[in-house]
Amino acid sequence: MKLVVISAIWCPACLIMGKRVKEALSQFPGWTFEKLDLDMDEDEALKWNPGKTLPVFIVLDESGIEVRRVIGELSKDRLVKDVFHG
Repeated sequence: MKLVVISAIWCPACLIMGKRVKEALSQFPGWTFEKLDLDMDEDEALKWNPGKTLPVFIVLDESGIEVRRVIGELSKDRLVKDVFHG
């Protein structure tokens, strides 16, 4: 599985979630991770249609197909439950 996170350096929720994502990823060593900044990686980030609320967590299967999307600031437990366990 792959996790794509779309965030921005000006987004307070994105800054908070950065540490939580790193901690959660350590529990799922088989996952790959890509972080896109809405401003710095604008062309690539907009391909995912992130909407107006950040951060956006997009889970892709082995074929690169989106299987779920979670939006906004989450507790670490909720992050693991909603993003990694879906």
